[in-house]
Amino acid sequence: MPGSLVWLASYPKSGNTWLRAMLTNLLHAPGDDFSVNALAGGITGGDRHALDDACAISSAEMTAAELLPYRALLHRQMAAEATAPFFVKTHDQYAIGPDGTALFPADASRAAIYIVRNPLDVALSFAHHSQQDLDATIARMADPHATLNVWPDRISDFLPVHLGRWSDHVAGWTQQQAIRVCLLRYEDMLADPAMALKRVADAVGIDTNPEAVAAAVAASSLENLQLREAAEGFSEKPANMPAFFRSGRAGEWTAVLSEAQVARIVADHRAQMAALDYLPPSIA
Repeated sequence: MPGSLVWLASYPKSGNTWLRAMLTNLLHAPGDDFSVNALAGGITGGDRHALDDACAISSAEMTAAELLPYRALLHRQMAAEATAPFFVKTHDQYAIGPDGTALFPADASRAAIYIVRNPLDVALSFAHHSQQDLDATIARMADPHATLNVWPDRISDFLPVHLGRWSDHVAGWTQQQAIRVCLLRYEDMLADPAMALKRVADAVGIDTNPEAVAAAVAASSLENLQLREAAEGFSEKPANMPAFFRSGRAGEWTAVLSEAQVARIVADHRAQMAALDYLPPSIA
């Protein structure tokens, strides 16, 4: 019997939030009130206070390696209490601890939806999100030790997230064999969002129909999400960012990245880019 958790996994700025919006609208009846601050797949698995309360620990005093078995325990507790499918967003790499403990336990998991986006476009969006220059972001995407939610001057309410290299993030989730994976390319989601949403629904056992899928897609358009953010704010937006929902287009990198920046990203991630058909024609 599969577990109840469905991991919505991705490297940051790859379309995870958009998919969560579509799933939220699909799971709600047409006409139900929709809030951009109550999306499916919330932060429970990455909430420091939830972990501390569930496991009676002080996570702020522990390393990521020490936290892994406790996080796995929290995930099992979540699965035991949840009704399937229960969506959980994560930007963590797929990880197994030194003792063989999986951060994402297979027995707690129904499936993983892995959303991937061309790293040339990820670099642009991640730089904007982080308020960081492009070259620093490109270097960060190639850093095996890259993390989120780690600050020199304070303890985050969210647990540390190990991103690592973009390529390793992709390979870790798509090549593991413990959890069934549905791979979604962001570019294919843009081209046919209804087909992408139907694939996810089928993968996790949600009964649906073409009309419901079409309505969920329409309600989750970029324009609607931007209007919602303007009206009610968005709790997941960094404080110094003007707006979370920006352009969402594919191929913006062609007008922004220099030849040297493109070459560096390709050099860092060629194998995974080739496997996903992301190599620029001039390089492929």
